[in-house]
Amino acid sequence: MTEPLPLSGPAADPRGWTLPRAVSVGDLGPLDEPISEHNGQAIAVAPLTDHPGWLAKLYRPDQHREDADRLDLLVSAPDTLPAAERALLYSGTCWPAARIHDTDAPAVGCVIPMAPEPYRAELRRGDFREHRFVEIDWLAKSDESILGVGLPPPGFAGRLAACRQLTELAAVLESLGLVYSDWSFSNAFWSPDQDSVYLIDVDGCQPQKMSDLHQPNWADPLTPPGTDADTYTDRYRLGLLVAKCLTGRRDAHAFHTVAASPWPNQPAVSEVLLDMLLATDRERRPSAAQLGQALDSGPYLRTLPRPPRTELPPLPPPPVTIPQPRTTTPVPLSDPPRSDLRAGWILVLALAVIVLFVIAANH
Repeated sequence: MTEPLPLSGPAADPRGWTLPRAVSVGDLGPLDEPISEHNGQAIAVAPLTDHPGWLAKLYRPDQHREDADRLDLLVSAPDTLPAAERALLYSGTCWPAARIHDTDAPAVGCVIPMAPEPYRAELRRGDFREHRFVEIDWLAKSDESILGVGLPPPGFAGRLAACRQLTELAAVLESLGLVYSDWSFSNAFWSPDQDSVYLIDVDGCQPQKMSDLHQPNWADPLTPPGTDADTYTDRYRLGLLVAKCLTGRRDAHAFHTVAASPWPNQPAVSEVLLDMLLATDRERRPSAAQLGQALDSGPYLRTLPRPPRTELPPLPPPPVTIPQPRTTTPVPLSDPPRSDLRAGWILVLALAVIVLFVIAANH
């Protein structure tokens, strides 16, 4: 990992604001109402009133000197990259632009850009309308489901483009020796119009390893509970996220769809993903760069024979459909047919006529 650059000069940030690599809380000017509070390591994320499009992410008051060093490393990291990778990191993530310090605390937060407007869209369900950031969660659903909320369905081409960018970002982080750990539906946005993705919460990246950020359905079977996440944990979770977004399926359905090799123009994708997800040796998991090459229709060149794999997870049972009972309108037992009523009245009238005839004859 490259050493952090000096903090004396301003960061040449192409995102529109040049600021020192470390700033005090007072240097930022007034803060607007928070857009998020008490989420993860942050106590608040608030817009900077004097700098539209920028946010102050303020941490819990238990940060240490090591957090300041780590943030300085992240702020400086883009300057160590080739121009194309640096541009990708700035355009596809909310990469921190400066560390925020206070009088008695070296790391109270960081300055980050707000996600660009193309990652917002209007979701519609009947009469309900909501203009919001679109989480990448939607790519793990069918085109029909996406169309059902008023978003343009991506098709395979759109899914492929988004997964390529996601994998390119992961490859940049891996080349920097950084562990992200938090690959999941909740930490990336998707732009249906641009077929692109935007990674958030990247200020939590750490060199080489970090505490494993567990989320339901994203547990790495080869990273035991209580151990740190590392590059190989990232590879598993990246593979899982790409498998779900590329197939539009969830849970074990994504694994089975990948195993069916449905992409003739990307013949290596299935092999790479299956090695990332099912290899029994975590260090034999392919890198993000290898997955990216396969998504670009390139070959998958293993340095060793195919690693042993675990079995595909079983598919969940199909939903049980309970048939609804057939409803019929019963005929009331006290309501005899109309023909029987008519015959009964005729008999009554006939008897009445006979009785009247007998009475008249006796008189």
